[in-house]
Amino acid sequence: MTDTLLPLPKYIIESGGYTVLPSVISSEPEFVKAGKAFAAYIKEDFGANMVKGTDGIRLCNNVHLPEEGYHLTTSQKGVEIFASTSRGINRGLSTLFQMIKKEDGSLKIPCVCITDAPDSPYRGLMIDLAREWHEPDYLFRYVDLCWRNRASHLQLHFTDDQQFTLPIESFPRIGTQRYTKEEIAKLVEYAEDRGIILVPEVDIPGHTTQWVKAYPKLFGTTKVLAASDEVFVALRQIFAEVHAMFPHSPWIHIGGDEAETGEWEKCPITQAYMKKKGIETVGELYAEYVRTAAEIVFELGCTPVVWEGFAKEFNDRIPKETIVIAWESLYQVPGDLAAAGFTMINCSWEPLYICTNDKYWPPEDIMKWNPWTWRNWWERSHAYPDGITISPEKSNIIGGQICVWGNWLNKYGDLEAAIRKEYELTAERLPSLCERTWNV
Repeated sequence: MTDTLLPLPKYIIESGGYTVLPSVISSEPEFVKAGKAFAAYIKEDFGANMVKGTDGIRLCNNVHLPEEGYHLTTSQKGVEIFASTSRGINRGLSTLFQMIKKEDGSLKIPCVCITDAPDSPYRGLMIDLAREWHEPDYLFRYVDLCWRNRASHLQLHFTDDQQFTLPIESFPRIGTQRYTKEEIAKLVEYAEDRGIILVPEVDIPGHTTQWVKAYPKLFGTTKVLAASDEVFVALRQIFAEVHAMFPHSPWIHIGGDEAETGEWEKCPITQAYMKKKGIETVGELYAEYVRTAAEIVFELGCTPVVWEGFAKEFNDRIPKETIVIAWESLYQVPGDLAAAGFTMINCSWEPLYICTNDKYWPPEDIMKWNPWTWRNWWERSHAYPDGITISPEKSNIIGGQICVWGNWLNKYGDLEAAIRKEYELTAERLPSLCERTWNV
């Protein structure tokens, strides 16, 4: 039964035989919520009830284990899981959950001893919530999917040209269909209980059509946000609200991709700002935009995350503590980002992109991938056709991420069917991503 686990634990000793999963769960205070989440999954999948007690499944603290590490023992005497954090306990519970087999009316588990911890701290999933509306239930389902596969982060792409789905009070006219603050608060606590880190994304300065439509006097009338002192004040307000909605999130994604910087040459607001600040080119302004947004996030006590979107010649303008998601290998290659000292997440288009009704790559392609390799099917990419591989010793890559984009969901006709298909494709592929980043 253990040979089907994904990710595969690093150290497994099978003592032989099986035992029945205890119906009693006990835990130290810091692990109570993790235990309740596990009991909810047992109820949902197997229809069995678990009760709080002093024996059975014991969740215990061991300060010597790493952040997401755990030690799991199952025997006729019961189940013990040791970890130093609630995230580690959740990873152990996820492994235990994968071992359960319902047989003759009982929930059976093999008798084993497992010691495990991930090689990569980042095993991520990104969901596009802006191009097509996803009912709140799907957000919770994706958290569940992360928990079941021992993923660590769920990035939520809340804003794009099509919609702005965050409930921002300071600028209420941006977007037309938004999640409520109550829905966000429930999602935040749900993810926190399960040891999943949420990464909210507000994409700037491109992909901002909704901003321009709502407040043209402030944000300009082109395809990118205008640059001005007033705009950066507005960004401080918006990111402060995002931080307040996601208080457990150590990271905030600031976008930074695919900005049509040539539009700034047609924007009087931006041109006046460039003249005032002595900024000579739109490329220089783009780097200044990313730098300023990153500093806003730092001021909030969080780490900014940005897509690979700025040119190599401006690497020294961006704070090196910024996390860069390297995806397309168009704006610059991963080796240059590594040489500049950035910490990176690998989001190689092939095989880590899911675009429903378009190109996608099956789980076996992901199993052949590694976090130091990028491939792309687009001829303009530096990673086409042979790919790019960089040396693990000369890079700081903390993991990888599957990106689920909604560009083609509307081609299905039946949006709900398309959203279901999107979820199914993700559920098929996430286990492979987690295996390749847990065990590198």
